[in-house]
Amino acid sequence: MKKKILCLVVIVIAFLICCIVYFKPISLSDVAEDNNQIKMVYSELGVKNGEAYIDSVDYQDITIEQKNTILALLDKYTYRRTIGTLFSNGSTSDLGDKTLSVYVYDDVSLINSVFATSSGKIVINEKVYNMENAEQFIEQIIEIMS
Repeated sequence: MKKKILCLVVIVIAFLICCIVYFKPISLSDVAEDNNQIKMVYSELGVKNGEAYIDSVDYQDITIEQKNTILALLDKYTYRRTIGTLFSNGSTSDLGDKTLSVYVYDDVSLINSVFATSSGKIVINEKVYNMENAEQFIEQIIEIMS
């Protein structure tokens, strides 16, 4: 009887440790490094006079200073896995009114893609996560690029 209780306690503790590790915050700084190229697209979505619109701005030519500021900003933000992250396919329906797509390239190919929404959803390499202050993050990136 004592062995069964001890075994159950060990299983519960192991499960709790796994949950803590799985749901811990992950730094956005992991998506880009100094030697990577960064390209971005900012979109504002909405309805004016009964007509849906999407206003987009491409940021293809990012200066070294802007890139360094962006990398420092990535260091300040985190995101978290959700239960749905395991089963996600990169699609999300809750976009909010602002989105930012960040594409990170090495010398030959795309290595990371980040799609941040003002609703707090963030898609990284086709997996959906939650991000606190996502709208603030988007606004700070746009401020850097202005």
